[in-house]
Amino acid sequence: MRLHDSYAQNLILWYNNAGDNMKKIFLILTAALLLTACKSEVSLSKHNEQILDAGFDTFIQLLAYTEDDETYEAYLKQVNETYQYYNKMFDRYHTYDGINNIKTINDQAGKAPVKVDSELIELLSETKKYSEISNGQYDVTFGAVLEIWHQYREAATSGGKAAIPSKKELDEAKKHTGWDKIEIDTKAQTVYINDPKASLDLGSAAKGYATELCAKQLEKQGLKHAIINAGGNVRIIGNKPDADAWSVGIQLPSNEVSSSLATVKIDKNQSFVTSGDYQRAYEYKGKMYHHIIDPHTLMPATHMRSLTIVTKDSGIADILSTTLFTLSYEKGSKLLQQLKKEGIEAEAVWVFDDTTPLPDSVSYEKSGSYRLVISEGLKNQIEVKK
Repeated sequence: MRLHDSYAQNLILWYNNAGDNMKKIFLILTAALLLTACKSEVSLSKHNEQILDAGFDTFIQLLAYTEDDETYEAYLKQVNETYQYYNKMFDRYHTYDGINNIKTINDQAGKAPVKVDSELIELLSETKKYSEISNGQYDVTFGAVLEIWHQYREAATSGGKAAIPSKKELDEAKKHTGWDKIEIDTKAQTVYINDPKASLDLGSAAKGYATELCAKQLEKQGLKHAIINAGGNVRIIGNKPDADAWSVGIQLPSNEVSSSLATVKIDKNQSFVTSGDYQRAYEYKGKMYHHIIDPHTLMPATHMRSLTIVTKDSGIADILSTTLFTLSYEKGSKLLQQLKKEGIEAEAVWVFDDTTPLPDSVSYEKSGSYRLVISEGLKNQIEVKK
């Protein structure tokens, strides 16, 4: 660090004329500033590891720049513990000692309220809010319908005979959906399902919510430069050490080819979540049936191949990626504009096959056999692979 000559001369003159106490204070402050400067210039090393057993049926990756291996390992341990905890809380298929989770609530449907942790109350309240904003297009009370699709998908992917549910079966299950079936008591911290055949499914929000909470914990503990990737749910912590933004790829809508259609520059602690028809799918009579169900048709949504949301909160990104995937481009873009008016800033990238008709007024960019429609706020941050 170098001072201008005139300033240095004046500082030396002041120091020579200062009293002993002032000189001591000056020396202490100078030492503190030098220590801070040295600390900020400590070189950071890059670390990148994956955890395969932290839950949510996916890998958890932490790419971070830290001062040493021990610091990184401490952060990685925190990530592992956080995801395991929330995986148990939001699990609808397994029970765990010492925790009332979604399965506990569903098992007690029509019987009794269940006391749960505050995070579960918070997430349910958030999902209810977005159900109202989207006029029911997003709905975690659709557990009865989603469970039917889950059973058919499990049978098809585990060697059984592939089939799809009948309309009658799905219509009957839909009768047991809706927020009127769910009673949340925030004061008593309980959740009660008043219909014995109704159930909750937080699969469209839980991983993003857990990712956001994990990122905030790491930030409080001092992590400044990192990416958390929970099987495609990406949360940025700060920029890179050189202040550059991070580059995150939009995957080709296929589980067989590991490639990207475009890269997006992301910074400022933002989140990046993609929903697509290539995830959790099975084939029946030459057609693929995936896990994202339109609550109105009760069938897998077919508007697009994938939908990516970029916004600050990973939980909201998770919710919106599912919601917009079940909407046409026109309705989805209108919902984004509505959210902006309510102070929720979110951008999107829609990916269509080149055979999917789009309105003449919609501009898009080509990437191989796909067309990408990019919302205005992302156009300067994205590079499409031709």
